[in-house]
Amino acid sequence: MDRIDLRAKGLFKLSQLKLEVSEPATSLISDYLLGLGSLGVAEDIKKDNMYEVSAYFPMETDIAQVIANLKEYLDILQDSIPDVVMGPITAVHIDQSSWQVWKSLLKKVRAGKNVIIRPPWEEHDAQAEEIVIEINPSLAFGTGHHETTRLCIEAIEGLVSKRDINNILDVGCGSGILSISAVMLGIEDVVGFDTDPVAIIESRKNAKKNGVLDKIKFFCGYLDSAKGQYDLIVANVYIEPILFMKEELKSKLSPGGAMIISGIPHIRRDEAVRGLKLAGLVLLDELRQGDWVALEFAHD
Repeated sequence: MDRIDLRAKGLFKLSQLKLEVSEPATSLISDYLLGLGSLGVAEDIKKDNMYEVSAYFPMETDIAQVIANLKEYLDILQDSIPDVVMGPITAVHIDQSSWQVWKSLLKKVRAGKNVIIRPPWEEHDAQAEEIVIEINPSLAFGTGHHETTRLCIEAIEGLVSKRDINNILDVGCGSGILSISAVMLGIEDVVGFDTDPVAIIESRKNAKKNGVLDKIKFFCGYLDSAKGQYDLIVANVYIEPILFMKEELKSKLSPGGAMIISGIPHIRRDEAVRGLKLAGLVLLDELRQGDWVALEFAHD
């Protein structure tokens, strides 16, 4: 999943660290790199249950010290997580020309049938029923280019077309893209939260840019601060927090409501289904793009 900002604070010169790691340790390493001061972390599935983790740091960062700290942390992980596999760490510098290459690759994308997500430098003339959302690449997760984001939007779009949904809770709102999409697809009462204050800042900026800030309540905090129950809950986060929060997520879901869970690699789909079933939820539908899935649950 993409948590990256190559333009943060106007910085065009960055240092990039890369390593490949097996899936069980991926999220732990990403969080650790963010804690070391990374401007953002990107994760890409490779093969054989391996992920490539890329972290971006300001040029003035002491990369040698970051690598030393990371190696110590990797030693701890290898001692505590059975069969974890890690590749060598590489470091490169990214200058403005590299940013321009990346910018040329980040184009508008379609999510679901009618939602178009575009960066500020891409134009799109909306056709017929199309909904155009502008998202600026930022420190917060969710540019629309990751499969899980597009899967969630497709699932929301499908549910809105089939039933009345009065309110939605966006768990781990990131850039706010799912909350914004929900409003523009017709859901009038939207609540989004994230534990990262930067995500809330970016969510509000993006919602304002798309003219829907007054229709969304964003807050920095945890699930227990979301009051009441919701016709639709969407959580595009790692599988570990989803399973940890499963009972509380169920308690926030209104009778007859739907819960969309993503951020889940297909190889862990069965694990997610088993875990949420234990909480009294039943799988109704699922979508897949590439190596990722989105799962729709309801009360059993």
